[in-house]
Amino acid sequence: MADKEGRGRGTKRKLESNPPGGKKSRGELSTPPLPTNGYPKEHPFNRDGYRYILAEPDPHAPFRQEFDESVEMAGKPIPGFLCRVMTPETCLLALHDRAPQLSVSEDRLHVTGTKFYCSARATHHVSRGNWYFEVKIVEMPEGAAARIGWAQKNANLQAPLGFDKFGYSCRSRKGTKFHDSVGKHYCDGFGQGDILGCLLQLPDKQIYLPPTFKDKPLIKFKSHLYYEEKDGMTDNLKSLKVCKGSKITFFKNGKSMGAAFEDVYSGEYYPGVGLFKNAHVKFNFGPKFKCKPEGVSTGFKPICDRSKELEVEQAMSDMKFFTEQEGKLRIDNYFMTN
Repeated sequence: MADKEGRGRGTKRKLESNPPGGKKSRGELSTPPLPTNGYPKEHPFNRDGYRYILAEPDPHAPFRQEFDESVEMAGKPIPGFLCRVMTPETCLLALHDRAPQLSVSEDRLHVTGTKFYCSARATHHVSRGNWYFEVKIVEMPEGAAARIGWAQKNANLQAPLGFDKFGYSCRSRKGTKFHDSVGKHYCDGFGQGDILGCLLQLPDKQIYLPPTFKDKPLIKFKSHLYYEEKDGMTDNLKSLKVCKGSKITFFKNGKSMGAAFEDVYSGEYYPGVGLFKNAHVKFNFGPKFKCKPEGVSTGFKPICDRSKELEVEQAMSDMKFFTEQEGKLRIDNYFMTN
């Protein structure tokens, strides 16, 4: 992955000289302000075995000023520990974690399909507890279809949701439920004007901290920094394990249609959708829902509540990294080994 300036994997730093008048130039860690939707308009997409996580300079990282001002470090990769993951403030549709063919609205709540089936995920995932979101079918032209449900990060975006082992969905047409390309009758289906609620119930477990990414390489794309990681598809497929006691239930206009899936695979689940032709849907991540799920008035959280949780968890993960690396993080040592 590289932009027009030739910056790609293992992005290197070019020392900028101070302009006339003595004004200090912006450092390599400086990035432009984000647009109102909270994500760069031009960005790399998650595909080809790699995932990209938007980063920002970490004000608490050691050696930041030393790196930015050192002539000897010009032309060297930017150490990942100088940045941190930029955690989204609200749960929305992820611009980078979708098939590029899909059209996402400015508010990142609406998504419209294209000629072939392809999918999109939200910005936030869950791995424990009970979580809920709903999707309104805004338009469902003749021949179009939608699959709505939950997807792990390895679910194929160039396919309908439920195509592989990493996704579970309910299809508008004929009410078929899908997982690993196996379709079974579930309900009478849903169409334009309907609201489909999605409840995921996962057993509580010890709090899982997300990866810090500070040990991952940084790339620069259109002046913004991203962590780059391999998607680990093969290893994740081999390590899939059933999560006993888990359940996925769908609700049509608030009325429960019963458990669609039980004992799903363990993992991190994102709200997801797969669209065919020009189907147009709108996500509602809470906290207020158009249709309250029947019989589940308590005991679940709207997916929007993950925003604050993830922010805290990410900070804890970064603190853990710095604690474990105490005394080892030195700029000169970093460049001797990289």
